[in-house]
Amino acid sequence: MTFKRDKKLDRKKTNKEVLRNRKSTFAGESWLGHTKDCGIIDYELLNGATKEELVKRSGRKLSGVEAHISHLKTEHGLFVSNINGIYKLEFYHNGLNKSISQKELESLMEIDIKYIIPNCIVQLKNSDNLKKWYSIGIDALNKNNEEVISLDINKKFAQNLLGKQIGDYVDFGKGFKVISIKKYLSE
Repeated sequence: MTFKRDKKLDRKKTNKEVLRNRKSTFAGESWLGHTKDCGIIDYELLNGATKEELVKRSGRKLSGVEAHISHLKTEHGLFVSNINGIYKLEFYHNGLNKSISQKELESLMEIDIKYIIPNCIVQLKNSDNLKKWYSIGIDALNKNNEEVISLDINKKFAQNLLGKQIGDYVDFGKGFKVISIKKYLSE
């Protein structure tokens, strides 16, 4: 059993895995440091599985699967939902102090806001007319199957974007025009 874990770090690592939004495969050790059957359960919970599926895929008994889910909640501070018998690791939003489902995250990507602020996503068009999505200070899901590039809030490019609105130009490199701003996980 793992004691005195850095729960905040475990939630951050788990959020990153949840946001990858793709079928991850177990390669010997999970992002939480679990190996063998427990590592397999960690990865299966990213996409969701029934307890029966977790038993079959991990090789653990039902009591072992239940104990590991309990361990994830208590020792790692993670949020495991149970919706119609499907157990799944959920994204945890520190500011709201609650877990958020993938569907809720996707809906937050559809809400327009006026100014670029931390934890939002923004679509920029460069001088070659190529459009790309960026997240400001937070990892994000893909938007309509387009990659969202994460920008460190402390870096100059992100700092130059803060406070801009649709139609504004950002003088960075060859320059960028702000096309769209979405709320995502901003306040």
